[in-house]
Order: sequence, then C-alpha cells, then structure tokens
Amino acid sequence: MKLPDCLNFLIVEDLVSDSFLLQRQIKKLSDHPEIRFVDTEISLINALKTYIPDMVITDFNLVGMDAFDVIRIIKDYNSKIPVVVITGNLKNEEDSQKLLDAGASGFFLKEPINTLHERLLPVFEKIITQSQKQLETLGNERKKYDNQKAQSDFLREYTFSETNSRKAPQEKESGFLYSILKFFGMKGS
Repeated sequence: MKLPDCLNFLIVEDLVSDSFLLQRQIKKLSDHPEIRFVDTEISLINALKTYIPDMVITDFNLVGMDAFDVIRIIKDYNSKIPVVVITGNLKNEEDSQKLLDAGASGFFLKEPINTLHERLLPVFEKIITQSQKQLETLGNERKKYDNQKAQSDFLREYTFSETNSRKAPQEKESGFLYSILKFFGMKGS
C-alpha cells in the first residue's frame, strides 16, 4: 500500500548519508513527496517559517539538540504537525515512552534500514486517518502561506521596477512612489 501522493516531509537529520537513506524509504511509501532537510536548531526554526510539512521525521541524537528539543520546537510552532522519531540506537528504553509522552507520533530504530518503510507505513497510515482534518488544515495553511508569499514577491518586484524607473532618463512625474519621493525631498519641485 502507498500513502497519498504529494505529502510534505521535513527531515531533521545531521548525517547526510542518513538523510538520503530516509528519503529513499519515504519515496517507497509516497510517489511524489516533497522532502526538505534540516540539520540544526536554527535551520529547523527557519524552515518552519517558510515551509509547512505534513510530518516531521527526526533523528534522536543531533548536534546541539535531541528529539525532545525538536518535538518542543515543532509543537511550539504548530501543534498540528506530527513528529516521528527514528534513531540508530536507543541507550535508554525509557526514552521511547518519554518521547511519546512529549508528543511524538511514533518511535523507530533505523536498522534494518531496508525495511524501515514497511515499519513506518502503519504509523503514517494512522497519522493520516486520525489526523485527516489536521492534515487538511496544514494544507490550507500551506496554500495561504504560498498565496501570501506570491503577493509579497509581486509587490517586491513591482516596487523594485518602480524604483528603477525613477532612475531612467524619462522620469515619471506621477504615481504613488513619485509622490512619496517628492514629499521626502528626494525629487526636485
């Protein structure tokens, strides 16, 4: 069984090789997933400002933080985003229950990596079926963000072209930008 196409994943992993292995396993579950990678706390925070994932997959031990920190950051940013923890080894068995108590949707060992997608499938299916409304809400938030970004990009481009046009030999002596510049004395009377 496959998951719906076009799911959005954010992978928090500090080893490039493991990031690509996780990506390969996700692509076995969903035909056209969008996958983004982060490896530090600051890159995670920045990613959450510009990207709304359907799920976050994180390693347990990361440079400068652990899965508990990732869960806290995700939940502070958007409590609707499910977090799945995957690790190479677990030094303390109690940590798996503590992670679930902290808000993780699942916890898995990476090995054997070639069957990870089979082990992830039931948890992903559970997340999708139980959180269908939340996933729809995330999708709506993503569309709203994309729309706002498109509008700000348009305004930035329009403002830039207006700014450049005032430097052209034939200056416009009308329009909103010209009026503002004249008001502040940046244009002669």
